[in-house]
Amino acid sequence: MKVLFLNPPYFPMFSRESRSPSVTKSSTLYWPMFMCYAAGCVEEDGNEILVLDGPAMDLDLAGTLAKVKEFQPDLAVLNTSTPSINNDMRVGRAIKEAVGCPIAMMGTHATAEPLEILEREAAIDYVIMGEADHTARELVRFLRGDGPDHARKVLGMAWRDGELMQRNLERPKIENLDTLPWVSKVYVKHLMSCYTRYFYGANINPLIVILSGRGCPFRCTYCVVPQTLTGHTYRKRSIADVVDEMEYIYAHFPKVGEIFFEDDTFTAHPTRTKELCEEIIRRGIKVTWSANARADVKFEVLDVMKKAGCRELCVGFESCSTDVLKNVKKGLADGQSEKFMAAADKAGILIHGCFMVGNLGDSPETLSATLEFAKKLNPNTAQFYPIMAYPGTSAYAEAKERGELASTDYDKWLDKDGQHNTTVIRKNLTSQQLVDFCDRARREFYLRPKYVLKQARMALADKHERYRVFRGAFTLFKHLFRKHGAPQESSGYGQKQAVQELRQPSSHDLGVVSHASAPRIDRGPAESSEKVKAAA
Repeated sequence: MKVLFLNPPYFPMFSRESRSPSVTKSSTLYWPMFMCYAAGCVEEDGNEILVLDGPAMDLDLAGTLAKVKEFQPDLAVLNTSTPSINNDMRVGRAIKEAVGCPIAMMGTHATAEPLEILEREAAIDYVIMGEADHTARELVRFLRGDGPDHARKVLGMAWRDGELMQRNLERPKIENLDTLPWVSKVYVKHLMSCYTRYFYGANINPLIVILSGRGCPFRCTYCVVPQTLTGHTYRKRSIADVVDEMEYIYAHFPKVGEIFFEDDTFTAHPTRTKELCEEIIRRGIKVTWSANARADVKFEVLDVMKKAGCRELCVGFESCSTDVLKNVKKGLADGQSEKFMAAADKAGILIHGCFMVGNLGDSPETLSATLEFAKKLNPNTAQFYPIMAYPGTSAYAEAKERGELASTDYDKWLDKDGQHNTTVIRKNLTSQQLVDFCDRARREFYLRPKYVLKQARMALADKHERYRVFRGAFTLFKHLFRKHGAPQESSGYGQKQAVQELRQPSSHDLGVVSHASAPRIDRGPAESSEKVKAAA
């Protein structure tokens, strides 16, 4: 069976699998990692696949359709995100019209709003919820006739049967992650032609992004991946499997700058982190790598990480306000961030700091204090962004409940250039004020003379850092003195979404659609379908 996996074309350099999908101000472009994991599972099961990444391959819709027509897939699986969902549905419809194959969607937004997608776009046949790897494989088996004998038996999927819509039981999370094909092998086979296009503004590029584990034990209200795809239990690959893949990457990507572990919290289990690092050291592998972490890692762990090749950690500090951190369930104590920065500096590990504004409890005063806090911490690089409350997160549910979600039109999640445009408002902060503050914060953080001098010294001392600094600076300086936040125009999809939100009661929570023009939703037999949970 021929299966297309598509990261749809949209804005140039649009990062759909970022935790805040958008076009960035640092020219960052994310790998379609979760999509490639699913593609690897389907290919390993004896199918022919085609992986297309619109943003990385510079494909517009016409170019994408030309490749799709040449391949003639029996199924198309499209990656999605909330800010791009209207575009993604249009692309799905265009593929259906071009080649007539069934269309499936996967990703964070597909998980959060599966029935809504089916309701709003008749061209979509299947919506994969949660981890897509085994669900996509089982869907393909169903379609080719050697798997489940009915769509209702494919766990983790919503589907269309004429005018009926059904949502099946959730699929359990994958416990043995060693059984999944290495995503780096999918990159080698299907994305080698464009792998140097992927770029993280804080890292040595080109970089290869993989997972050493899935799930996050922490409960930050805004973080969309654990609340939709991977869950809150940290499931880990074996250390041998991870280090074997690291060796494979360095053997097959000769220009690689570093490996990035996209685990939600790579350091969630410090003992395992140390053991993984000790295995890298024991094998004598000379690798450079970075990861996501929290501001609670102790020096003894950081020290071993550095010796094993760790260059940088991406850390969410978010706010200096203990009240705000409590509201978002960050779980950081007073003074913990400062202690962590001191330990990281002592170990010689660079820090990319993330600061988010517009959370519950924020005010103009806490925003200014957070900016000063960021300067005091002085990470190697920093990003300032307004809260993006995505469907499927408790932050989204909270904003809706409080009447602080300015728009439910998904086109409004981005501005006219495809960059962040928060739709959250607070009683003393408008959406535009949040965007304006982030513009100001970037200027004040990056234009400090001591900071500029430090980055210049890094660029002169290391040719790899030089490329990162110069490319990131070139892109960033184009944005430093621009005003951001003007929303893109609404599409017809966006208008329909706005109408849906006016329905009473919350019919998506009940699994039925109340307005007369909508198709009827049927959950199907009790033994094969679950009660539809609240979208948030």
